[in-house]
Amino acid sequence: MNILLLSKLLKATAYWDSTHKAVLLKEGVLDPQGDAYGYYNDTLSSTGWGVLEIHAGYGQTAEPDDVTMFTAGYLEGFLTAPQIFDHYTNMYPQVIQNPKVLGPVKRFMAKQDEWSRAQVKRNTSDPLWIHTGLILAQLDGLQAGVTDWAKKQGRTPLSQFAIQFLNVLGDLLDLIPALFPSGTPGFNRYKAPPMGHCSALIKMLPGFENLLLAHSTWYTYAATMRIYKHWDFRLREPHTATGRLSFSSYPGCLESLDDFYLLGSGLMMTQTTNNVFNTSLYSYITPASLFSWQRVRLAHALASTGEQWAKTFSRYNSGTYNNQYMVVDMSKVNLSSSLEDGALTVVEQIPGLVEYSDQTQTLRRGYWPSYNVPFHRKIYDLSGYEQMWKEHGEDFSYDLCPRAKIFRRDQSSVSDLNSLKHMLRYNNYKSDPYSKGDPCNSICCRNDLQGHEASPDGCFDTKVTDLHMAQKLVAEAVSGPTTDGGLPVFSWEPFNSTSHQGLPPKYNFSFILMQPQL
Repeated sequence: MNILLLSKLLKATAYWDSTHKAVLLKEGVLDPQGDAYGYYNDTLSSTGWGVLEIHAGYGQTAEPDDVTMFTAGYLEGFLTAPQIFDHYTNMYPQVIQNPKVLGPVKRFMAKQDEWSRAQVKRNTSDPLWIHTGLILAQLDGLQAGVTDWAKKQGRTPLSQFAIQFLNVLGDLLDLIPALFPSGTPGFNRYKAPPMGHCSALIKMLPGFENLLLAHSTWYTYAATMRIYKHWDFRLREPHTATGRLSFSSYPGCLESLDDFYLLGSGLMMTQTTNNVFNTSLYSYITPASLFSWQRVRLAHALASTGEQWAKTFSRYNSGTYNNQYMVVDMSKVNLSSSLEDGALTVVEQIPGLVEYSDQTQTLRRGYWPSYNVPFHRKIYDLSGYEQMWKEHGEDFSYDLCPRAKIFRRDQSSVSDLNSLKHMLRYNNYKSDPYSKGDPCNSICCRNDLQGHEASPDGCFDTKVTDLHMAQKLVAEAVSGPTTDGGLPVFSWEPFNSTSHQGLPPKYNFSFILMQPQL
């Protein structure tokens, strides 16, 4: 078995050639003296996850930060190029369902890219823009790495749009409806629940013995080309809080998207998505802004506290991928003793507004749940949930939607990692009164079991960690739809018309340990 797994391991080192402004790549070599080195373990078919680990900025020559980020991106692009091609093939038809959408989306993305790069050139002393430049350098490196791999294989390289597309997938959930408002104004766009939805739970044990955090992603199963990433980038920019991140992710994606991150700064972050039903808010969306994925990365790079994270994230709000972010500051958690203020910061975005508050007091009482309904009253009202609740009932209530009830009832059973896993994989829709027979009125949705309206989307992973593990950037993760309570293993067979290139035919995986090895 080990021989098989080892044969899937690709190692490489990238060296920067400053004379020719190019990357030299040595395959099969892990050289800590190189500008970037790392591996990709292609174990998707055996465990449900590929694993990527990259170190950059530790080489013999002290290169500028933008070179460090470019080579890190290049190495990732080269090592994971086959997966990037497959993931793009699978995701494009999911997002661009109408060819009329493509032109305006491309134009918006090009304007946003141009604006961001102009700001980077103009603001050479602002840490926010310096780090934006570094993220864009990493993106450029990623594209260069994929391009060089494709040329070696005699394949047509992916376009710049394709690479950017994989990074803005979350932002497109709002950008497309903003660019294409449907006929009637106001509260008219009700997205089917599974798209861009998630469940999350942060649990403080009764005697503060441990802090547990978990997240389950809901989206199309076509997105299950998974890569768990461990990055360790040494940057010289003095405002950098950390260059170490471990997170669940996807090919070609320089962020988590789920989101689930453990950071070297002592922060953990997770997220669930909120809908924008009040489509008049979309008028705030402009390309002169930073996409959500970019602001998340900036906050990770620059923040050492939850409040700093929220303030950094709030700048140049694009109003796209409108989420509830939960940021835990591990330095404020004193086990068996106290939770200091600032231990949990909750951040929510809509177009035109980012609101955040310290929710440590809620965590002291035991738990913080998250399930795609905004917590902050102003965000809840402005985004149209109040209106939806009046029209469609308690599915849109913060306190009384099905998952709020299930979390409230069952969270007390969470006492360790195993019970946490069970909670986040939970789906007993046939007999749970709160599910009312709907496989998506549960913590881990199975929309593929909807009967005549079945479609291959819903909850397709779970990540869990606790304070001790998170301090070492360690988590456990499982890929695939839940089989809780004897639900059938998901198979692609009934859904062959959905593009699922390179994906496992069926998903019967277990939790695996994710920890940095280099």
